[in-house]
Amino acid sequence: MDDLFDTWFDTSEETNGRKTFWRATENEGQRELLLDEIATRTRSHYASDMEVATFLEVLGYDDAAEVMRTNYPEGATGKSADLGEILCAEIVEEWCEFKVPIRKLRYKDHRDQAMRGEDVIGIRHDAQGRLCLLKGEAKSARSLSSGTVEEARDGLNKNLGRPTAHSMMYLARRLIEQRGASEELGKEILAEAAQKAVPQTRITHCFFAITGNKAGDMLDEDYVNAGSERDQYIIHIRIPEHGAFVAEVYEKVIDIALD
Repeated sequence: MDDLFDTWFDTSEETNGRKTFWRATENEGQRELLLDEIATRTRSHYASDMEVATFLEVLGYDDAAEVMRTNYPEGATGKSADLGEILCAEIVEEWCEFKVPIRKLRYKDHRDQAMRGEDVIGIRHDAQGRLCLLKGEAKSARSLSSGTVEEARDGLNKNLGRPTAHSMMYLARRLIEQRGASEELGKEILAEAAQKAVPQTRITHCFFAITGNKAGDMLDEDYVNAGSERDQYIIHIRIPEHGAFVAEVYEKVIDIALD
């Protein structure tokens, strides 16, 4: 479905120049109806449909399911962090009109090891065909603190507000491996990693937070203080039973059929 977040959440939107702040709370009863979709999207960030099909062909259902389980974090903190990045990538594509061209969690060295670099990098081309980038920071917590908000904003502003060359190179290499249209995009990103040709005005920042607490004042302050020289998206999803929600998603991801 193309409107997962619009169906799942009741959302208010505030705009000031190039800055947009979305505040979202769950529509009653929608999570239960959408849980299969949420779980399917979550699983897709760990393995492609082709990989799942290969696991089934080679291993059979039970062993394939066990292989998939070993990709998912074991601890609550790791699950929360991964789900924050996953939902950030998904919402960037639905609301911010950027494509997130690789699912980076498929390339983790270990299921409980955090990956370096930006949480999310989005790509699009403007009306003139020029490359535009989105740099995203995702935070997932039962209770968001002002220190975590500052950490996310510092991460966005680091490296003069640009995605790191390391992250861009990593993205380019994964795309080049895929050949076809992805290979051409990978070459374009490779050139950008070396030349840093995309100006600040075509680099969008996105701070995404999914929390149990309201976190109103600290996010309002971040919205006010965020720079106005580029597009800024601040997205706050509030799910009061945050820990139970994360556990529920991963229980469903493990149980969901592999067909």
